[in-house]
Amino acid sequence: MKASQKRLREIAWKVGKHYPIPLSTDYIALSMVSPHLGQVHWHVDEALIQTAGGREEIPPPRPPLIVRVYDVTDILFDGTNAHGFIDLEVNRLAGNHYFSPPRLGRDYLAEIGRHFDDGAFYPFARSNTVFFEHDRPTGNYQTGSLFVGGALQRTFPVENVFDAPVYERMNQALAEMDKPESLSVALVLVGIDRETGPESTLADSLQKFSRRVSQFGGHARLFTPCLDEPQPPQSEHLLTGLTRLSKTLVRDLTAAHRKKPFSILHCHDWYSAVAGHPAAKQLNLPLILSLHSTEYERTHGYERNRLSAAICEQEKAAVEAARLVITPHSSTRQQVINLYGASPDKVVIIPDVFTEHAEAPFDSNRVKREFEMPPDAPLVLFAGEISHAAGADLLLEAATHVCRKHDAVQFLLAGDGPLKGELAARAHHGGIGHRCRFLGDVSSETFESLLAVADFVAIPARTWQDEDLAQLAVEYGKPVLTTHQAGIHCIVHGQNGLLTYDNPGSIIWGIQELLANPLQASMQRLLAKKKANRGVSLDNITAQHYLYYAITFKHRQEWAHG
Repeated sequence: MKASQKRLREIAWKVGKHYPIPLSTDYIALSMVSPHLGQVHWHVDEALIQTAGGREEIPPPRPPLIVRVYDVTDILFDGTNAHGFIDLEVNRLAGNHYFSPPRLGRDYLAEIGRHFDDGAFYPFARSNTVFFEHDRPTGNYQTGSLFVGGALQRTFPVENVFDAPVYERMNQALAEMDKPESLSVALVLVGIDRETGPESTLADSLQKFSRRVSQFGGHARLFTPCLDEPQPPQSEHLLTGLTRLSKTLVRDLTAAHRKKPFSILHCHDWYSAVAGHPAAKQLNLPLILSLHSTEYERTHGYERNRLSAAICEQEKAAVEAARLVITPHSSTRQQVINLYGASPDKVVIIPDVFTEHAEAPFDSNRVKREFEMPPDAPLVLFAGEISHAAGADLLLEAATHVCRKHDAVQFLLAGDGPLKGELAARAHHGGIGHRCRFLGDVSSETFESLLAVADFVAIPARTWQDEDLAQLAVEYGKPVLTTHQAGIHCIVHGQNGLLTYDNPGSIIWGIQELLANPLQASMQRLLAKKKANRGVSLDNITAQHYLYYAITFKHRQEWAHG
């Protein structure tokens, strides 16, 4: 049977070779062989090209056949609006041709047609659109993803793929349990002041957290009872008010528990535990305590008054009553272990996004005043060796031209090198000494301040350069003007900077382009992505909590049956 199949294939091959099926359609197809190599193959009918564009039959010699490859990145191509194109002369009705794309990381499309004496190009067929990859890791990062759960038996969107290890750990731990149950959690945050009330940032974050729990198959409900009157932190009536509030909370939790039983009671900080612990005891629920800080941290270790000592006792009692204590930092965990005698196995760390604070605003005007620059002056920053290889002379020549056109721009060159004295003298004699200054070697703190106020960084090198400066600039949200010769692959033209050539004219163009269009929108998008990659997402926080909820509930069941 196998021999007969082989014989049939051989016969079919010979028949197809001697009597090929004629192509009945005109087409051109575009393929990427590798990032630096593309291929087009095509077929057009002779009758079609003889009367191209509705013209009379064209007598020999006819215009050559042309394959035109268009750059159609991020556009809806209408035949005329490409970013650019290259023409490949092919002169065959059918065949294939290899070519090198002008740029990588772009979308390309091909047409086959003819040029005419009047400059018109008439296409016979148009190809598909093909993306030519970079020959290095792409800068187009997407942090969103999709998690397909095993033990969770759920599929849900993930806002940050860098959280994948957390989900895998949770999935593995739940898979080891006999029958992972759908957990219902009561979250308790008692309002004692503006920072803990229902309108607080913490309460808003916990509401978002409670909604996230559902994507893991669980349920969470937030209870935010408040004292009759908000109490100052050192009020002697604070503990009395919490004791009275506990009765109301027990009633509300009990009523909710009858409708939909809770698996876990999770209290945030000591004051919530004072009110919530009696409810956990009455409903026989395991208590989990989140300590966002300890009293020792809040008083900065200074001598405590009577109320502070009483709060420490309440924190210690809450730690002892809780099956699990969650802390945001290793230092807080160590205090819970050392000050309150908690077992290390009982205290875990989950990064705390609920009390995240905005960074202090940076005073850019102060930095510019220190360097005697106008507060609204655009700043171009160069850092490194003042040398021919680094292109410092190219930057100065370009700066001389740009300063004539732009009456405010400032150039600062940080570093030392063999050309420093000569270039400083040229800047002075060229009348731009006050706008093109040579700082010499500066401290890392000073350099970071300058980087923070710079509009962009210039690396006009003639030879290969290290990428550290460019990467640091991008981390600060600053575009980078560099050269192809510098070989800095982390800079993508038009996204986080511009690529020029190592000549003054090209660098002049790049400086003027970045002064007019500093790529603010794309740099902000890149910063947002980097922040998402470095930071801890709410999905991550929720997944870690849900894992510990499941483990705590499992141990509770074992303890009840043990």
